[in-house]
Amino acid sequence: MTAYLPTYKEAGTGPLLLFLHGLGGNRHSFDLQFEVLAGSFRCVAWDTPGYGGSDPIDEMTFETHAACVTNLINHLADTPYAVIGHSMGGMIAQTWLRRGGRCEKLVLAQTSATFGKPGSEWNEKFLAGRLKPLDEGKTPADFARPLIESMFHDRSLTDAIELGVATMSPLPSSVYRQAINCLVTFDETAYLPRIPVPVLCLAAENDTTAPPATLQKMTEAIPTAEYVCLPNAGHLAYIETPGAFANAIQNFLD
Repeated sequence: MTAYLPTYKEAGTGPLLLFLHGLGGNRHSFDLQFEVLAGSFRCVAWDTPGYGGSDPIDEMTFETHAACVTNLINHLADTPYAVIGHSMGGMIAQTWLRRGGRCEKLVLAQTSATFGKPGSEWNEKFLAGRLKPLDEGKTPADFARPLIESMFHDRSLTDAIELGVATMSPLPSSVYRQAINCLVTFDETAYLPRIPVPVLCLAAENDTTAPPATLQKMTEAIPTAEYVCLPNAGHLAYIETPGAFANAIQNFLD
């Protein structure tokens, strides 16, 4: 049986940077960072299974996601110099590294080491809130705009908001449901002290989804981590303040 291979976007030459997007993203999420970094690096951004052009998978777990990352890296025939994971992508990156993934550096952008607690009241409320529109027959295209806007600090940035809406809207309802149910199982807290590579914990000042305090706590737990907080940005800093997001990565890689 052929190993599962996700779709991806590639630009530039040099050391490999692998970008893993968040819940509402796809391979185009980091297009603005590619414009800055592809001059010095081989930039690759994937479509998480079921997203963009990637075929869906029957069982969506962080373990299966991590295995798909490994398949992609094997296909690229190149060990990543750095893996950059945003939000859910940062969770996938942590799982992949614990499972034996190899890279020189890791960027954990606006993410966390755990997501609630399985079976907890918080998780049940989160699931109920996020799945309610799907249960009512709505699709991500129906609620992408208000959700994306809620993650911005400056909601006057209509062009940037449009980029976020454009990446989330095509997501199939079935895949979004899978991803939401997958999210609430995540917990790599115990692995943080054993992360073996330099880590940039990249926060955003006005992020209410992955607050700066969450990234600060991760930085304290990872022996090789440094902390940077981007000003005037919400959870989708890679499109709200794309230059600052790219510069923080560039500075860390340098």
